Amino acid sequence: MWNRACPLCFAKVPRDLVLTSGDELVCPSCHAPLELSRSSRVLSSFMGLLAGYVAVQIVLQVFTRGRWALPMVGAVLAYGIVAALALFLFSDLVVQPKPAHEHFPHSHK
Repeated sequence: MWNRACPLCFAKVPRDLVLTSGDELVCPSCHAPLELSRSSRVLSSFMGLLAGYVAVQIVLQVFTRGRWALPMVGAVLAYGIVAALALFLFSDLVVQPKPAHEHFPHSHK
């Protein structure tokens, strides 16, 4: 985990490409369709939620005005920043599974 390498040809994928096109990634070397692994997504989401919770607790202790708006803004900003940073540092790639059927199966008579 955390190596940002194509599982087929082991070519490194740039970090900015992982962040900007996580669902539509293509290996720069072998052109295989890639995506972020489930463990990378879960780890980044968990770290973002934890950062959002910490941000809410800090904002509630520091500010006395705006007790309903500032914690939400802090939580959203902390989640977005920390989740993206976690993917930037700890991303793992897997090959996209091929869908079974492109179109809805119709019975042709």
